[in-house]
Amino acid sequence: MTRPQHHVPVTQLSAPGFPPEEYEERLFATRAAMERQGLTALLVTAPEDIHYLCGLDHQGHFAVTGLLVPIDGAPVLVERAMEAPTAAAQTVGVGHHGYGDATDPADALLDVLTQLVPAVRTVGYQADSLSLPPVVWDRLRTAADVTWADCSALLGARRSVHTDREIARIRVAARLSDTAMAAGLAASTAGAGENEIAAAVYAAMLRDGGDLPAFAPLVRTADRLDQEHLTWSRHRLGPRDAVFLELSAAHGRYHAPLARLHHLDPRDAAQDARAAETSRAAMEELCATLRPGSTAEEVFATWHSAMETRLGEPFARHHCGYLIGIGFPPGWMGGSRTLRPGNTMELRAGMTFHVQSWLVGGPQGTHAFSDTALVTADGCEILTRTPYTD
Repeated sequence: MTRPQHHVPVTQLSAPGFPPEEYEERLFATRAAMERQGLTALLVTAPEDIHYLCGLDHQGHFAVTGLLVPIDGAPVLVERAMEAPTAAAQTVGVGHHGYGDATDPADALLDVLTQLVPAVRTVGYQADSLSLPPVVWDRLRTAADVTWADCSALLGARRSVHTDREIARIRVAARLSDTAMAAGLAASTAGAGENEIAAAVYAAMLRDGGDLPAFAPLVRTADRLDQEHLTWSRHRLGPRDAVFLELSAAHGRYHAPLARLHHLDPRDAAQDARAAETSRAAMEELCATLRPGSTAEEVFATWHSAMETRLGEPFARHHCGYLIGIGFPPGWMGGSRTLRPGNTMELRAGMTFHVQSWLVGGPQGTHAFSDTALVTADGCEILTRTPYTD
């Protein structure tokens, strides 16, 4: 087994994302949860959770990166050696162990784990992390003297409830999203290319101080509305087209998505007026249910019932929103905890959701839009403020 390179506490070269006490509180709560589950250490590989616990914010997660958190002592960030200066500049309260490109990341993780917890080890890991490759996990799970426990929900539940400092960041992201949407809608004229609209979106959000978002803006004509994760093409808008824009700016790694559907010709907007009215009325009922104590499935049921009542016929849609906050590529979701049937997650004040109300096709026409909503102590607050365009 490859011997580890030295790891030492990093030196702060620039201010971290939040004050040290914010990270200390997060680590304290994480260790309390670890203790309740009988863990001696926790391996964190989801970029959102690594960022949450120590502030790391870079695009290097294509290489295996893990934060090893012992029940006592300083956590250690295990990643490519070339990332050490970035870790030193950004992270709070952790050591850094860099491995070379010829080193098996699993060896590096196991070596550091042995140093942090030399005795019998019960280690939590994130089974649902996209950043734990099977080839690495196969090495880890067969290691001697380590009992692994799936702790996928340990951090996610806490990270979904934001502190005041985090909410302040999301509010800034919402203002940047509104600015970017205004630019995108202004650029959506007959003859404009979808790529040119996307360029206007990016220019506005970055010029006003936004960071690189975790997901590209989605720009497409309404006839392709059901192709939900297209970015943009070089198609040029015709005078009777409708264009759909879905985007999120980022402040730090915090996101605030929204979407709008815009008809270039008022005659087409008039034809879809009933769909717009139905979609917006259902959103009002959704937001009335988006409050502490409601469950995710209750919010969905309220929205779905409102849609079916106004349509007068069965209506199918898989969800009406999802939790947001910290996001890294490939998405601004940071997970997949959606407002859907069967999800009994209880809403709490401080959660933020990307709430959506889509009606695609049918006798009333088509309309789709979304906003970022904050669950407050007594209801919800819509953070994005872009006016409805039609």
